[in-house]
Amino acid sequence: MIVACYRRHEMRPRDTSARAAAMFADLNRAAAPSQRFLQALEVSDLLREMAKAGLRARHPEYSEEELLRALARQMYQDVLSRSERRDLS
Repeated sequence: MIVACYRRHEMRPRDTSARAAAMFADLNRAAAPSQRFLQALEVSDLLREMAKAGLRARHPEYSEEELLRALARQMYQDVLSRSERRDLS
């Protein structure tokens, strides 16, 4: 269902024209699966770095280890057990 909606361009960002969204969708469909996978990894890395930068801005006193622990808590708090969350504190 979501894929079908995306292909009809109903889920495009508000700042993206229908033409640009269609071009992006066409390029994405034409890309090899390995290329789409690499793009997904790049986006994941970018989002992680953005989250890390946000934490760094809010907590400039954190060491690199504290920053990585805070990032892990932020990213995985819903799936970690209490003891695992305590270990990240």
